[in-house]
Amino acid sequence: MKPVKIGDICRENRGVTVPISVRTKNLVDIFNLKNIQSIVVLEAEKAAGLVMRDKLFYRLGSRFGYNLYMQKNVKAVMDSKPLIIDFDESVLKVSKIAMRRSQEKIYDSIIITKNNKYYGIMSIKDLLIEVSELKIKTARNANPLTGLPGNLTIESEIKEKIKIGEKFSVLYLDLDNFKAYNDSYGYHKGDEVINYTAEVLNNCAQKMMTDTFVGHIGGDDFVIITAAVDDEYLAELIIEKFDRGIINFFKNKDLLRGYIVCLDRQHQIVNTPLTSISIAIVSNSDGKLENHLEISDRAAELKKKAKEMSGSNFIKDRRMEKTNGEFELC
Repeated sequence: MKPVKIGDICRENRGVTVPISVRTKNLVDIFNLKNIQSIVVLEAEKAAGLVMRDKLFYRLGSRFGYNLYMQKNVKAVMDSKPLIIDFDESVLKVSKIAMRRSQEKIYDSIIITKNNKYYGIMSIKDLLIEVSELKIKTARNANPLTGLPGNLTIESEIKEKIKIGEKFSVLYLDLDNFKAYNDSYGYHKGDEVINYTAEVLNNCAQKMMTDTFVGHIGGDDFVIITAAVDDEYLAELIIEKFDRGIINFFKNKDLLRGYIVCLDRQHQIVNTPLTSISIAIVSNSDGKLENHLEISDRAAELKKKAKEMSGSNFIKDRRMEKTNGEFELC
């Protein structure tokens, strides 16, 4: 699914604006004439401030407020540091930023800019409605167990990033020796491990400074799409957090001996290592990835090599960075 930009849903809402030279009484006149909740203050086509209806009238209604502010310049009553967002930011990212504001500003309108000039305004109500609709669309293709976006959305995300020429990395993750765990502990416990893995990935993704997408291919296979500069740090973070918590899903006897005793495909008793996580990283930082199928093919080769190593680890494809076509295991 193509990420929806905040500017795309703000096209029809230019909002009401005033020049920075106006007085407070002019704002009161506008609010009395129009059924609006906010006014944007402009200076040379740029947003200089925001005035919310409820805050202005609360201030004017205080003792001496009317006499103190009515004749003053708008600077005396405007918020000079409103939330200002670029046209191209994703709706989901904007919603997170908006809801992290201080309590007194959490319901203030959001100002949208394009090319550093004022473009439009959006209310929190309209933003939350848009986010809800996006989540409903995503849920139609979500994995029923984890609720994470499924294959169609994953493919769409990769295609969109290739199309716009963004530098990104795809992390393909799956669990080592998960079948043995499922067979020994049962499918219910196996589902708990899958949900735990999804939780780890989401938590780690949220720590990134850039937009990071988490998807669930199915079973114990997951995908993360992140900025190319973050890929190795993110992989290390995931491994550290996963290994720290996965031990809680094993019996003490299995933890003490460091393996599970189970039957293999030939019904022979074998000692299988405890569940770990393998991560294959494919990046287009060299600009040479042309489609999502190429990424999948490279990742499959990398994952095979990663699984040959013991314990949790990640491997990154550096064939485009080096002339000898080598991988790098970590």
